Amino acid sequence: METTTRQVRPKGIKAGIIIRLLASAYDLTILFGLLFMAFALWTLVDPNMSNTPKPLQYLLSCGIAFAYFVGFWNKAGFTTGMRPWKLQVAMLETGDLPTLAAASIRFIGLGITWAALVVTFFQLNLYVTTGHINRPVFAIASIMPALSMLMMILTPQRQALHDILSGTSVFRVKKP
Repeated sequence: METTTRQVRPKGIKAGIIIRLLASAYDLTILFGLLFMAFALWTLVDPNMSNTPKPLQYLLSCGIAFAYFVGFWNKAGFTTGMRPWKLQVAMLETGDLPTLAAASIRFIGLGITWAALVVTFFQLNLYVTTGHINRPVFAIASIMPALSMLMMILTPQRQALHDILSGTSVFRVKKP
């Protein structure tokens, strides 16, 4: 007679905006450290980085970020920055770990949101220092992060835009 054991998933509550921002700040700190180490090693080959084309540098940066986020989300359900706050990414419908495709879509959506946020801050800095701003760029760039935050407030599962696109959600895991 065969007995099957059913793995019980930990219960979770919906993660709020503030706790997710704290985890993101922690993850970005770790990511900057990883990028620093990678480029420090690269400078052993090309000390001035003058012979390394910019597209290759961007590709290396994006590859490291992709491996960090997608690898952790797909294999563990959380990144190192999410762990202290007991956050976990899961497929919304099943509660399983995100698939490689879902984690990749989530990464691309998150990357676009963060890039838009950086452009927004650069535009604001330009306005403060010179009094001029590129209004179309500012308007387009500021819409993406604002829309993502608004989605976290309005959706029942507190999903950001990249979570909606990938079919995932972030939960705070309760102790069993």
